[in-house]
Amino acid sequence: MIGTDGREYPVPSYKEVAALFDRNRELVERKVPQGFDRVALTPLSMPLPLLIDRTRAAVLRHAGEGTIFRTRRSYSDPFEPVRVNPEKTVWVWETLRQAFDTDRLVYFPQEDHGHRKGEAEYQGQTKSEAINNKNICAIPGWSVGLIESTPIMPGPSEGTTRAGRKQLEIGVSPREYLRTLQGEAYKGETGTTLEDFITEFLTRLETTNEVSNDISDNNALWCLGQYMKIPYAEIVPTGRWHRPVGRVRLDMHRTGNKRCTRSVGAATVVRLIGLRKIA
Repeated sequence: MIGTDGREYPVPSYKEVAALFDRNRELVERKVPQGFDRVALTPLSMPLPLLIDRTRAAVLRHAGEGTIFRTRRSYSDPFEPVRVNPEKTVWVWETLRQAFDTDRLVYFPQEDHGHRKGEAEYQGQTKSEAINNKNICAIPGWSVGLIESTPIMPGPSEGTTRAGRKQLEIGVSPREYLRTLQGEAYKGETGTTLEDFITEFLTRLETTNEVSNDISDNNALWCLGQYMKIPYAEIVPTGRWHRPVGRVRLDMHRTGNKRCTRSVGAATVVRLIGLRKIA
């Protein structure tokens, strides 16, 4: 993979990933019983426009092969084909597109409690800083983590509690989700990024022939791992499959948005920590 900085970042080897799990044994043994049972490799350093191009090509290829279906709740459910818009297969809000791979898009925001009530601000990292942060990218350019293998996020009052942690449920604003993640039960988790969303979308499409995060299933995703401030609002990205028009949609909404909560939820990533270099 070629990153936004022009450097090459080889795909992590099995040996490297296994070593990370050994190094993060305490974290893994705490989070697996909570439901984090799938490994996720995210090319965080890859330029977002390139990831989007890969998504467009994959969706069109599956459409041409007749192998693109609605998200199933269970592997025993029947396949239901979805239509694909061949002209606008991936739609991106222009303000978000202009912020791709720039310092305007803040990664892994944390609420700054030093601000007055009603004037919330969020501190975080640039993409370059995140890529070089061993707490985020344990292997250069790559985030290695654990995610929940839940194809459709639980609705209100549907989440289960595992090992003291309750699943995040649809129906909460980004600001409220970020506050929830400060709780002890969610220690070690971070919000997803657009890079995580796209990588997981492609992974699911290639392994099951299904789309992900269909807003018609009330399953669109807040990308809580990113944040941006514009003149009139503080906003967070969303990723979704927009079934009525047959395409992937990437846009942003306010951190306190309550109108979208019935159809947009949150997922997290437990990112393994890499070995810091000794000077």
